[in-house]
Amino acid sequence: MLRAPMGRPALALIVCLAGCASPLGRELFVHGAPLRRADAIVVLGNRPSRTSEGGIAPELDRRVQRGVELFDEGLAPLLVLVGAAPEAEAMLERARALGVSEAAVRVDGTSRDTADNAREAVRLVCEGRPRCEPRMIVVSSPYHLRRAAQLFRCAGVDPQVAASPLPDDLAWQASRAAYEYGVRLAYVIDDPCSRARPRH
Repeated sequence: MLRAPMGRPALALIVCLAGCASPLGRELFVHGAPLRRADAIVVLGNRPSRTSEGGIAPELDRRVQRGVELFDEGLAPLLVLVGAAPEAEAMLERARALGVSEAAVRVDGTSRDTADNAREAVRLVCEGRPRCEPRMIVVSSPYHLRRAAQLFRCAGVDPQVAASPLPDDLAWQASRAAYEYGVRLAYVIDDPCSRARPRH
């Protein structure tokens, strides 16, 4: 049975979605300036942390690789890995495999969300320093960085941002964009900025 030919408006819409609108949700992105040297490069965790085979999950791997790349360029003396315990473990394992020395890494495995990430990153970098206004390069997916930068400012940081590579997978892009919009709606009844502030 022959199907009716696709109308021109429908065809134009499909072409636009596949090309013009890619990457999906790009209005969420933040475009940082050229990176300057900082006190630390902070890689933010992501769930799931592992594949079904036990390796590091693709998005988490992209973030760690980007962070290590910046570390190898000499942009900071410390690589800080923040996330929940499974994420932190996977990130540390991957950073070691990429050649980062134990002495250059700080790890937090207690963070539940981005507000926690910001607060704990500051704690790790500023521990033992009475006055501390750290300069940090924050590494995450391009969808996450605008929100992450806001929360790091709440924590007393003037952040620079560095995006991990963006996959071509439109389903992945759509899911990340939808998640970010959902979190922003949840913030209407939450106060993540206060949770991001360091505890004294």
